[in-house]
Amino acid sequence: MTTLTFLGLTGGAGTTTLVALSLLGHSGRAEDLPEIASHDPEVLERRVGAPFPTVIGERRIREGGRFSLEKVMAALATGHVVLVAPVGSKGDAVVDRTVEELAAPGPRLIGPHVTIARSAVHGPARRGSGHGQDHFTMPYDPVLAHGMPISGAWDRFSRPTHKAIERWVQMLEDHQWRSRPTTVSPAAGLARHAPPNPWTQSVEES
Repeated sequence: MTTLTFLGLTGGAGTTTLVALSLLGHSGRAEDLPEIASHDPEVLERRVGAPFPTVIGERRIREGGRFSLEKVMAALATGHVVLVAPVGSKGDAVVDRTVEELAAPGPRLIGPHVTIARSAVHGPARRGSGHGQDHFTMPYDPVLAHGMPISGAWDRFSRPTHKAIERWVQMLEDHQWRSRPTTVSPAAGLARHAPPNPWTQSVEES
């Protein structure tokens, strides 16, 4: 089983929303839907607006709460990590601190198995506001901004949101769900030269 663990770098970063969109945007067959695990399943289920799938296959999404180095290292033993931060100066600062902390043990952990996703949860992001470490950015959408259930809300999303969700799900299919978890010590494995990360592409708002 490949596990994709989401960790928020701040409170209100949009982590639950991105987890919900990862589930609802899944284009596979019912039996391929990922298993869901969350540190607060009631909040996630309210955000999704529908019961979680009960199918247990080769894919698992885990919402792990707030970031810690220990959580990252534990998650890398079974799959991949998505670190979520808000767009803006506060998010930039916390990303910088996190990258520094991840580098402290020795190897550079930001790479094929650790991705930074940003979410414009507090208002439209100005063009050119992306951070150099960003791999993916979810644009601001008022439908996503109020914490309401998003199941069935597809027709109310803006066009940039549609495009971003489609790109996000495709990124999952192209990389995370196709990559097996690291089979060696995360620190040892990530210390080597890693292949290019297909997630390191900017999302242009349109």
